[in-house]
Amino acid sequence: MKVPPRATFMAQAVATLLSGFVQVGVKTSLFTTVPDICSETQKSQLICPHNRVFFSASAIWYVPSSLFPVP
Repeated sequence: MKVPPRATFMAQAVATLLSGFVQVGVKTSLFTTVPDICSETQKSQLICPHNRVFFSASAIWYVPSSLFPVP
């Protein structure tokens, strides 16, 4: 079974654009409706863990790069 490349590309492009707009909409909605969203004393524990996310990502990607170095 052959999948048409143009249809596949269009489906991927539309899905990527749609997911980007949905993500921005959800983020905007959360920041406008949740009080104290990025504070340590937030009622629902909705803190902003930016530094922890970047640390985890760098730790995860360090292991494969040390096992399989690129010359």
